[in-house]
Amino acid sequence: MDGSNDRGVTSVIATILLVAVVVIIATTIGVAVFDFESGLAEPQDLRGFGDAEVTLGPENRSWNGWDGNDSYSPPPRGDIDMVQIPYIAGPTFQGDEIGSILVRWEGSNGEGGQVRFLNPNRFEADTGQEFHDGDVGEFCTGDFGVGDTLTIRMAHNRYQAGGETDPEKVGGERYVESNQNDIARGDDDPFFRVENRYPVDFSGDRPIKRGDEVEILFIGVNDKQPIARTTAVATAASDDPIRREKPGC
Repeated sequence: MDGSNDRGVTSVIATILLVAVVVIIATTIGVAVFDFESGLAEPQDLRGFGDAEVTLGPENRSWNGWDGNDSYSPPPRGDIDMVQIPYIAGPTFQGDEIGSILVRWEGSNGEGGQVRFLNPNRFEADTGQEFHDGDVGEFCTGDFGVGDTLTIRMAHNRYQAGGETDPEKVGGERYVESNQNDIARGDDDPFFRVENRYPVDFSGDRPIKRGDEVEILFIGVNDKQPIARTTAVATAASDDPIRREKPGC
């Protein structure tokens, strides 16, 4: 019997099987790609920041216990740390589109922490404070656009003695609820502001130290997707601190 016919049939069958396998693989890849792309988030508008600055202690709280800790006598600087972010390109930030602003930092030894400012629109007027009696009171938000500088103020208890947020009472040195916690735009107009003490969410090892790498994230209302991000390295104020009186809404 002539074996050439058998070889011809075998080649045809092999070709058919190969084509079938290719079709199946292509179909599978097509489904996988479609499913992946259908789950992609909508692209975000590009936003540009100038050089952000993180300055430690340019201001102090307006009460007589902020500098009472004998371990820091006198304190080397004020107890309000400041983050300033110039906005140079992109659409206007609407107060309602930002769910929270997150400031996080890390030192060369791995120590660090973070502070989260929840959008005041997510408070109620009677939202309580963590360590003090009372509530947040009146609150307001605003918008900021190109040409504005956003200023974030965060009060810590590092030099504090006495009061409800004394380090010995709250488990160590940390950022604490304070009426000086604030996020302002332009000429001290409100972006995130409350009438009384702003109950920020702190976690980590310690407040920011000089030389820390600092990251600032603008988080959307879903609390997951960052809208924008910028970074800076923390420096320390060299002048005497200024006592600030926070404007109202």
